[in-house]
Amino acid sequence: MKAHLAFRDVPDHLHDDGSAHRDGETFGPATSGLTRDLLDFEAMRLAFLINRKMILGIMAGGLLVGVASAVFMPRIFTARASIQIDQQARKVLGTEDSEPLANGSEADRMLQTQVDILNSRAMARRVSDALGLAASDTFLEQSTGRAPSGLTPGERVDRVIDTLQRNLDVDLPHNSRVVGVMYKSRDAALSAKVANTFVAEFIKGNIQRKFSASSYSLEFLGNQLSVAKRRLEESERTLITYSRTASLIDTSAGMAGKTGIAQGPQSLVTANLVELNDRSAEAKANRLQAEERWHQASGTPLMQLPEVLSNNAVQQLLQQRAEQAAKLQELRAHLKADHPSVVQATTQLNELDNEARTIAESIRGSIKNQYMVAARQDGAMQSAVNGLKSATLSEQDRGVRYNILKREVDTNRQLYDSLLQRYKEVSAAAGVTVNNISQIDVAEAPRKPTSPRVLINIGLSIILAAGAAVLAVILRSRLFDTINDPRDVERRLALPLLGVVPMDLGGSPLTTLLSPKSDIAEAYHAIRTSIELSSSVGLPKSLLLTSSSPSEGKSTSSYALARDFALQGKRVLLVDADLRRPTLHRIVDVDPGVNGFSSVLARKVGFQDAVVPTLIENLSFLASGPVPPDPANLFSGTSLREFLAEVGGSFDLLVLDAPPVLSIADAMELTAEASATVFVLQTGGVRVKAAQQSVMRLRRAGGNIIGAIVSKYDTKMAGYDYAYSYRYGY
Repeated sequence: MKAHLAFRDVPDHLHDDGSAHRDGETFGPATSGLTRDLLDFEAMRLAFLINRKMILGIMAGGLLVGVASAVFMPRIFTARASIQIDQQARKVLGTEDSEPLANGSEADRMLQTQVDILNSRAMARRVSDALGLAASDTFLEQSTGRAPSGLTPGERVDRVIDTLQRNLDVDLPHNSRVVGVMYKSRDAALSAKVANTFVAEFIKGNIQRKFSASSYSLEFLGNQLSVAKRRLEESERTLITYSRTASLIDTSAGMAGKTGIAQGPQSLVTANLVELNDRSAEAKANRLQAEERWHQASGTPLMQLPEVLSNNAVQQLLQQRAEQAAKLQELRAHLKADHPSVVQATTQLNELDNEARTIAESIRGSIKNQYMVAARQDGAMQSAVNGLKSATLSEQDRGVRYNILKREVDTNRQLYDSLLQRYKEVSAAAGVTVNNISQIDVAEAPRKPTSPRVLINIGLSIILAAGAAVLAVILRSRLFDTINDPRDVERRLALPLLGVVPMDLGGSPLTTLLSPKSDIAEAYHAIRTSIELSSSVGLPKSLLLTSSSPSEGKSTSSYALARDFALQGKRVLLVDADLRRPTLHRIVDVDPGVNGFSSVLARKVGFQDAVVPTLIENLSFLASGPVPPDPANLFSGTSLREFLAEVGGSFDLLVLDAPPVLSIADAMELTAEASATVFVLQTGGVRVKAAQQSVMRLRRAGGNIIGAIVSKYDTKMAGYDYAYSYRYGY
């Protein structure tokens, strides 16, 4: 049977840490097998199979913990109430104070502030006092399942408050003003009772804070109002006292009532001066008007004055004169001038002219008299105003102080009026208990417990157990970093895999080897084929088998390969090169004390005298011989090289069973002279670091390592993977 893996050339160099590189490619610890195996499902399957007992134990323990938690954990009941928190309360009177509406982060901060108040220790103390929870140990017993002992009253209060805070859960959902208030307890009725009490005390506390603020404002305004009233009274008394002392009479109210316009503060003298001044201005205007009319009348012909022309009597006389003048004109046309009728008409016409002129003169005289009266009145008024001016100027000096006192009175009155108005508003709003927090849902005693959740607890236990199992596998792989997967030989040791020898469940691999169809026999057939194909020059003359430590299967592999090559017709010499702890003599059934390999190297006998035939055709055996005092000296000379050269002419293949690499230095001497070296590893029996150090030491000694054999591999554990299964089922 041909090997299932093609062999690559041996890496050019092996580093001190066990990593190897070839043509720019790095192998070994530089690329951790565990890291690469994270996505290697085959490696994960193998890791599970290797650690299946531990994993199943951890998973079973996790399942038991989950079931135990569901069975033995106390039943917890959660009651839920809900409240709505608005930024502003509805106004009743319309005069209540209100803060501006907040937006964005300010609104969220306001809601979070209310949640913090609910979670505060002061709120828990209010609930404790309202329900009387700290009066006895009943509440603590209901909450914890056992009654505390030896608690002082102060300690009991602290314990109750801590329990309330610990079991309270306030839920503030996103984009909502409805806040959930939940309380957990072992008693369903107690949970609902405490949750509702938290809501009630929270609303009551909010109202009390607002009422306290209103009471403080009312008290503050009352004090300020008393101070303002006292200041107003004092300023009014001071103003009245000064006005009496200075003989100042304020007539501003009377003037305002007359004119309808608010006047400044005026005394009696000032009021008279103002009134006389107004009359003087009126008299002066009348004089100027009368004077203008007189000047016009005196410069205008008498009968052309407007007042004369507009007089009714004058108009009648002028009409009569016109009629008489027409009549006279008619008489003169027929009669002579001295005719009595003409003379009479002329006399009547002259009389009409005289009457009209008389009336016109009286009208002009009336205009002159009006002018004279207006001039006298103007003079009298101006004289009276001039007399009051000096008295007014003297009074103004005293009015400066009066005005200062008057302004102080007005300021104090305005302050008093505004405080009085605000006091009335606050007094009216103080009794209004509209709140911005309202209860939406009332907590009811829950019918089902919220904890423990059986399925969730079991699921979480299984998940945690699975995580612990994975962690345990990783830690175990780190602490016990052994070769468990045959593929690790190439990935971590940078060695070609010659083959895998399955574990013999019967306990006697040599007996199983006699069956040609057994897994072990098939495995060594494949390894023998791999060795033949390992080099283009064919089968090596000498083949050395070694391992990191004892009991890894190198002696069994040496015998099995020598036997297999012999059965193929090759002349094979099997040499027990372990001069310290030989084991092949038991397999071949030869006395170890006879002349053997040590005797040949010591040149006591020739190898022909020491070699003994075996029951297998073409297979000869050279025992280790007597144990020398210093085996290393036998390998360090030229006797080993001479022995190999001499034996090479008599046998087709020399198989050397060498001692372990890490125990002594004999293996390095042997690998330097052997044509090829095979490294044997026991599955799970050698750490990767030790194997890497062994390979490194063999390479430094000049050994030609053609590959590695993985022994004692549990094929059942691996699931009979096609790459490593040697059972063909013929």
